[in-house]
Amino acid sequence: MKPMAHTTTIIVALLAAGVVGLIGCSNSSGPSASDYVNPTSPENVLLNLERAYGERDVSEYLDCLSEDFKFHFTEEDQQGWPQLPPWFYKSDEQQVHENMFGDEWDVESITLTLTVASVETIPGGDLRVPTRDVVRVRVLTDLRIDLSGNLTYLATNPQNFYFREVVGSRELHGRILWEISEWEDAEGWDAGARVEDAAGWGGIKYCFLESLSETSRRTSPAEVIDQLEAAYVAVDSLSYLDCLSEDFQFFPCEEDVQNPELDIPPVWYKPDERTMHGNMFDEGSCVESISLILTTTEVVHDTGADPEDPLDDTYVHTEDVYFLMNLLNGDAFIVTAPSGFHLRVDPDEEGPYGETMWEIYEWYDLASEGRGDVSGHREWTTWGGVKAMFR
Repeated sequence: MKPMAHTTTIIVALLAAGVVGLIGCSNSSGPSASDYVNPTSPENVLLNLERAYGERDVSEYLDCLSEDFKFHFTEEDQQGWPQLPPWFYKSDEQQVHENMFGDEWDVESITLTLTVASVETIPGGDLRVPTRDVVRVRVLTDLRIDLSGNLTYLATNPQNFYFREVVGSRELHGRILWEISEWEDAEGWDAGARVEDAAGWGGIKYCFLESLSETSRRTSPAEVIDQLEAAYVAVDSLSYLDCLSEDFQFFPCEEDVQNPELDIPPVWYKPDERTMHGNMFDEGSCVESISLILTTTEVVHDTGADPEDPLDDTYVHTEDVYFLMNLLNGDAFIVTAPSGFHLRVDPDEEGPYGETMWEIYEWYDLASEGRGDVSGHREWTTWGGVKAMFR
């Protein structure tokens, strides 16, 4: 994609020609030498965002975002980095941009050009914003970040910005103020320079992230599965246990229960899981590393007693499993039997912005053939069999 210059001129020209129209109106004076434009239209917010990147101003950048802001990664990014969450919160954006705009990460210069491609009003009642209209602006992007060592991050993939009116703030001279509530990294990316560990704008952001500010992101059944997978890879027992309800039950496969050599009960509970994973994930454990890939093969949705009430819905996720545990002595255990996860709304917890949270209340080990064969230092086993080793 050819880099685009003179963004402000292009946006104003498009608006004047009627090619695209943004809700609200622009501050015709534009930014002064020291002041950013007032956020009295979505286009002004984009002008401020663009300028904040060029001036590496974290505060002005964050002022463009709502307090409950979410940045959504592409599916390609999430598949490429399994530990990546479905979105960043504003607190994550702050950390990313303090690193990106600071002096300690060897960033020499940043240039950003945003060009409005289309505008659409989404009426209130849409799932994104249930009570207020939002404005979706699709923007063409040319972002270039030059680092020392002749390394450049380049993103030219389109972006979808979702704007809404600022709630609870006074109007400015009778004009509504706007903010970005959601932002989607829309699609693929092009690289015109040497690019390392970055795929589009989302991939670039991820390169500047040190740690997630919110460890629990269980705002959908799929995210609970993602968090469980990430917790195993990170050997993080607290994040793992957070996925489980207080009355959680794990059901080992029938073959394991019937095998007297294994001494595995037909069911165990969250306190048992806490003990097992404390032993498994502890720094003094015999475990060297864990790899885990869960692939959803079937989702069954039960609307509950009241189909109109989403809070009594349940989901069953059937997941194909590839689990590899390497021990310090060189042995390894492999699990490939599927698991069935039963999920429901968490009645005791909300997300950081009041979102509905989900939890696993039952987990079934769906192995059909006991513990499998032993091959050299690798043993094919079941997930219940692995857990039982750490009782």
